[in-house]
Order: sequence, then structure tokens, then C-alpha cells
Amino acid sequence: MKKVCIAGYGAVGPIHAVALEKTKGGRLYAVCDTDPERRRLCREQYGVLEYEDYDTMLSDREIDCVHICTPHHLHAEMIRKALDAGKDVVAEKPVTRTRQEWEALRAYPGSERVCVVLQNRLNPCVQAMRRLVQEKSLGAVRAVRGVLTWSRDRAYYESGGWRGKWETEGGGLLINQAVHTLDYFSYIVGNVEKVRASMANHTLEGVIEVEDTLAATLEFAGGVRGTFFATNGYGENSAPFLEILFENGIARYIDQKLWVDGVLTAEDAPAAAGKAYWGSGHERLIERFYDEGEFFTLSDAANTMETLFSMYEDAWPQRGRGASPR
Repeated sequence: MKKVCIAGYGAVGPIHAVALEKTKGGRLYAVCDTDPERRRLCREQYGVLEYEDYDTMLSDREIDCVHICTPHHLHAEMIRKALDAGKDVVAEKPVTRTRQEWEALRAYPGSERVCVVLQNRLNPCVQAMRRLVQEKSLGAVRAVRGVLTWSRDRAYYESGGWRGKWETEGGGLLINQAVHTLDYFSYIVGNVEKVRASMANHTLEGVIEVEDTLAATLEFAGGVRGTFFATNGYGENSAPFLEILFENGIARYIDQKLWVDGVLTAEDAPAAAGKAYWGSGHERLIERFYDEGEFFTLSDAANTMETLFSMYEDAWPQRGRGASPR
């Protein structure tokens, strides 16, 4: 059984802890966080060791794997240090904050041991849509569209000093919330080959530096086109919407249900922890990693990550290769 440390016990760390409890091959052994209250909560619930310092934690030879659940700007260095210490890594999205960090990590020794948390891929409806594309039971894909309408307000961004800043978050809506919907395009339909994107801050001016809204077109092999709209300026958090138009039918993923030509075909299971509109992918992803030895690698995540960075570069050309827009 692998002994696990969760690094970062804020919003998503507790979701990893709940999922680990359901595995046979992984056991939560330690928590690492600079906040003593967060460490205390984890220790009292799971009886784990506490670490305040990340480097000290990595020197513990009992730890086999580290889950990176920290703010974005810390991911790349923490992943490299964990690999250097001989640990396996489960890394929350986004794996890195910039394209430069991404390219350096892909070339880093041991990076094949990184499990990327793209958990929504494992929702039953997403798996069923992917099979429709692969098996071509409705013919070839003609077009695809995705929509995400969520709500993030001033209080959300002020809850963490790193949020809403280019230097620490790496972006806004896209890199943090809409990345999973973007990932559906690559994972279900195939590699995105070209993007055009526009981004704006419509509802949070003076609160964040980054985007709260985006619109984009994505092109796949063979000229198939996708459209993507997302915003954090809606009044509630709606489940993601994805529609695929095939030659001989249409599939719609809406309200965590999959409808194929108007017939209910699949439904996502509710999450044991986290936001209801995510589905239960975290549990399945962590179970696969520890109990079945299967996981999404950096290579598996490559087209989504590279598409994400290309969208920022197209929408904010002044960013260049990672510079903040002015």
C-alpha cells in the first residue's frame, strides 16, 4: 500500500482525502500545508502526520506519493522536487501555470510518473460520448460545441491572494474553471489543431487582472470545427454542456445526463465530495491510480494544455511566451 501526502489542504485537498479513503492501494499518511488550521482539520479527521515545510516532508522516506493541491504558481517546482525525491505525483490542474513551465516539465526526468487530475474524463457520460466518436456508430463528427456558465464573485477571489492574478494563477476562467470543459474537446473529439480566442473581464473589473469570459473556435483534423463559450459571470454554477453533431445523429451532455437523439443514454454519478456539478471523477481517477495502476500522463494531457496556452496567446498577443498583458 502506498503512503500518501496531500500538499495543500484548501479547497480541493479534502476531496482527494475522501477519495483516498475508498482505495485499497493508497493510504493518507500525511498532510503538508502552511496553514496550521488546515493541517489540524486533516489530522483530526484522518490521524495523519503534519508537515508545514514541503522540503522537510519530502525527506520522509515513508511517503510514496505526493498529491499537489496547491495554488497554480507552486505546481511546477513542487512537482519537480517530488520527482527528485523519488515520489510519484498526482497533480491537480493546471499542471503548470505557463507554457514554459509545461515544456520544461515534460522534459524533466521522471515526469512519466505524474498523474494529471483531469477527473471529468471519467464521468460516465463523457466516457459514453467518447465511445460514440471512436466507434462511429452515428457516423463522423461534423461539429461540436461546449458551454460553461459558472459564478465566481469578489468574495471567491479575495479568499486567496493568489487568485485572479497573471503571476500566480496564470489566467482566470480558462485555466482554473473552464479547463475541464476545454479538455472534453481533446479527449472526446480528438486533437485540436488550431484555435482563435477572445477574452474579457466583464463582471470583475477592479477585482481581478484576468479573464472572466471567453469565446473561441477550435479546429480539428479534417476541418471539423468546435465552438466554445465560458463565463464566470452567470448567476449560478450550471453543469457543463457539450453537444456533438454527427453525420447521422446528435449527442447532448446536459445536466450531467447524456441524450443521444433525444434518448437518455447515460447519467453521471453524484460526487461524494466537492461540487455536485463536477460528478464523481475524482474518486474514480484516484481509485484507478492506486488500485489499477492506470492514470492520465502528461502526454495524455498535452493537447489540452497546449490548446489552453494557445488560446491565451491568441487572445492576449502581448503576453507572448508568458508575459503578463498590460
